[in-house]
Amino acid sequence: MRKSAFRTVRRMRTSAEAGRLIGLLRNAGLHPVDVALSAPLALPGNHTTFPVQVPSEEAGAAEQFLNSVIDEAA
Repeated sequence: MRKSAFRTVRRMRTSAEAGRLIGLLRNAGLHPVDVALSAPLALPGNHTTFPVQVPSEEAGAAEQFLNSVIDEAA
C-alpha cells in the first residue's frame, strides 16, 4: 500500500483558524497545504472540520512546532 503524500496534523473548526495555523507553519519553514485546497470533513451529526496538512516527511516537525506554540500560549 502506498503512503499518502500529506498528513493531517490538526483539524480546526473554521477555515480562519486553519489559515492561522498554516501561516505559523509557513513562517516556521514548513510547507502546509493551502486551506482552500484541503477538503473540509463533515459527517452527519458532527461539525465540519478543516484539516491542516503537511507533507508526510514534515509531519513530525509540524507536530512538534504546533505543540510548542500551544505550550507557549497556555
